[in-house]
Amino acid sequence: MKVTTERTADCNAIVTVEVDDEQLQTAMKSAAQRVSRVRPMPGFRPGKAPYAVVERAVGKDLLRDEAIEELAQSVYRQVIKDENIDVYDAGKLDVPQKEPLILKFTIPTRPVVTLGDYRSIQLRPAPIVVSDDEVKEALDRLQMDQGQMVPVTRPAQMGDLVTADMNGGIEGQPTNDNKGLQIRLESDKPVFPWLEQLVGMNVNEPRTITYVYPADESDEVRPLNPNLAGKTATYTVNITDIKEPHLPPIDDELAKAVSQYESLDQLKGYVRNNLAARKQIEEDNRFTDQVIDAVVAQAQIAHPASMLDDEIDQETKRSQQVAERLGLTWPKYLELSGKTADQYREEQRPRAEMRLRRLLVILQLVEAENIEASGKEVDIEIDRRAQEAARAGERADQVRRSLATSSSRRDIEFSIKMGKAVERMVAIAKGEPTRGTIVTPEMVREELRALEAAEAAKRGTAPPAGGLITDPGHVRPEDWPRGLDRPIVPGQEK
Repeated sequence: MKVTTERTADCNAIVTVEVDDEQLQTAMKSAAQRVSRVRPMPGFRPGKAPYAVVERAVGKDLLRDEAIEELAQSVYRQVIKDENIDVYDAGKLDVPQKEPLILKFTIPTRPVVTLGDYRSIQLRPAPIVVSDDEVKEALDRLQMDQGQMVPVTRPAQMGDLVTADMNGGIEGQPTNDNKGLQIRLESDKPVFPWLEQLVGMNVNEPRTITYVYPADESDEVRPLNPNLAGKTATYTVNITDIKEPHLPPIDDELAKAVSQYESLDQLKGYVRNNLAARKQIEEDNRFTDQVIDAVVAQAQIAHPASMLDDEIDQETKRSQQVAERLGLTWPKYLELSGKTADQYREEQRPRAEMRLRRLLVILQLVEAENIEASGKEVDIEIDRRAQEAARAGERADQVRRSLATSSSRRDIEFSIKMGKAVERMVAIAKGEPTRGTIVTPEMVREELRALEAAEAAKRGTAPPAGGLITDPGHVRPEDWPRGLDRPIVPGQEK
């Protein structure tokens, strides 16, 4: 058996195998036995018919094809071992020639990442500044939450809350009728960019409104759907109710109503601290992305195409879950987006490529920095997740049991290593000592809770119920497929 191997820049091993005729003949005889077991030959017991009898009955071509299918599996496994191929995913088989038999395997191999001089990267996070205007906006929202909506008989104006029935669609394509839809007439980042056309309308005086979405896919379009750019929406709207807000003054009484603070100044201080905390988390995430992107920019990264396809698959699954939560089937979601399934996948490709490159770089940092995760760290993370589940109403003991399996512990260990690598790289970029401990959003929030409690203790009060901090999420790389050295199936490709 003659074997030649070519390794390509896009992480494929192309292995060409010229099979010995003797090896093929042995495989064809074995195929004849298998065929005669499922298709007994007259006068012979199943599997016992001579080769010549089976060949006359089913033909040489069928026996050769059966032999190739079986032979390819064993040859595939052998060349992977002999040629030291680090398989990422199942390969593809081609048979360019049958006499003499030549098998050609295209095998995706694991990615190759060469880091640059990442320890020379020096970056600084942006300072955290909370302006008086931002504090005022937060207080205005608290004031609005405490306000009462009072029915009025005048035409609608900005600031009102209107109830409306609406039907129509985009470019003649109808959308679902909306009855009893409540719309706040806001000029700041409105949900519907055309809602200013509702100003001046009276109750039960239907109006047809038309709106052309900007063709440049500006921020005005993107919150709804980038695919709307340049399209015309036409709706018939009938307002059934108009209410205006009656707002309480922003004073000490408001502070008492929305928190356990006694004065407006105390509430302002709390609001400012919380806005700063939110900005800090957002800046930490932004800065982390900036640092990892700087490492990516230095690195040489090669990966098989199937790895990117896997990442796109994961993103598609996440979008399908979002659609389900919205009560939409995936075909309906695509229809409303104005895309086919293939168009959607292609749209995800650039972002998926970016995520994949980041992930591969972080994995290489784990190796380059010799980062490890101890069993104790895994236990601590399991306990943290169990406690978090308990706060969400789940049973902590069940969560612990589910996470105690060997596969779950490996996944958690993997996640901890990734987190440590990210934290270490951020410390390197800042010029700080590299401690190698993992910092999670939950740890940051715990520190914030402790800070709030300490501040409240000094004042002799308790922190406001609920707080103002929202969870901005955290950039956490996801596990990528491992151990996918599955045997090839002739004629099939992943």
